[in-house]
Amino acid sequence: MNVPKLPDAGMVCISVFLAIGIACPVAASAQASNSGINKPQKQTVEDVSEANPESPTDPTLKLSTTVALRRLEPDVDEEYTLGAGDQISIEFAGRPELSTKSAIGPDGRITLPLAGPIVIANLTREAAAQKICAALSTYYTSVSATVDVLTYGSNHITLLGNVKTPGVMFFEQTPTLLEALSRGGVETRPDGSLPDQCVIYREDQVFWVDLQELLTSGSPLADLRLRRNDLIFVPAVTKTVTVIGQVQRPGQIPLRYDSTLTTLLGEAGGLNEMGAGSNPEIEIVHRTQGGKTQYIRFQDILKSTGGMEVSLHPGDVIYVPRSGLSKVGFVMQQLSPFVSMGSLATVAH
Repeated sequence: MNVPKLPDAGMVCISVFLAIGIACPVAASAQASNSGINKPQKQTVEDVSEANPESPTDPTLKLSTTVALRRLEPDVDEEYTLGAGDQISIEFAGRPELSTKSAIGPDGRITLPLAGPIVIANLTREAAAQKICAALSTYYTSVSATVDVLTYGSNHITLLGNVKTPGVMFFEQTPTLLEALSRGGVETRPDGSLPDQCVIYREDQVFWVDLQELLTSGSPLADLRLRRNDLIFVPAVTKTVTVIGQVQRPGQIPLRYDSTLTTLLGEAGGLNEMGAGSNPEIEIVHRTQGGKTQYIRFQDILKSTGGMEVSLHPGDVIYVPRSGLSKVGFVMQQLSPFVSMGSLATVAH
């Protein structure tokens, strides 16, 4: 009788390891598959900014403009805090002889008889009154004080940049961004609109405010309330036109009071006759007129008399097409996104 031979110990071990090796990937695959069923979809940057704007785990996430401006703006009913330069009056109930007026110094202190210097800067009026009473409690019993602001010397912002009257502006109430820009005399564009953006510096924070977007969207944040010591910088309104197409040096060219279409083309290096030909039909896009397009033959602007008059404004785009191009409007339509962003300076021939 033949008895089957049992496998030795080494073969048994190998079989066990092979079984474990096959089972583990299968179990891992099943676990990954099951966990993937309930795994939520990845949030967009905007969603995460709203839900957890201070998430330290992803340094690429940034606050949306709306969220940042909401945090920038103080509450409507935020109580005023005293600051250096404020003129205050202190009245003591039942003790008129103690009533006094004082100015808060640069160090945030006022000086009272007997009590000496007291720091009251960055305190509300009620908190300042309580601190004053506490300082006088050593000399008087049952002291009750009321603090009123006579002059808001510390409630100011600084306006710099392209404005008529730059410098420090004082306000009795919380100023708004549009109020500050209005008082400073911001230079508007030829169409009467405000600059696209301005910058607000608050301590170590910098906020770029898109004025045009806020105004056109009807957002209540357009009239943003500022805080004391804010610095607002208004970039200059760019007074340039953009010359592109078949010229030697396409790009942005300063627009001066005596600039003409001929001089601007000359500053762009003149026509590239190999591409433009001798008499191209130049296309001018007037951004200040809603993108209105004007066409003029090159030879017409060279006539000493009877030439076509062309009025140019900052932001206009002058396009010299390639010779033989029959649909110039189609080309400008393709370039319209660049025209709207004012970034045609880098567009090649």
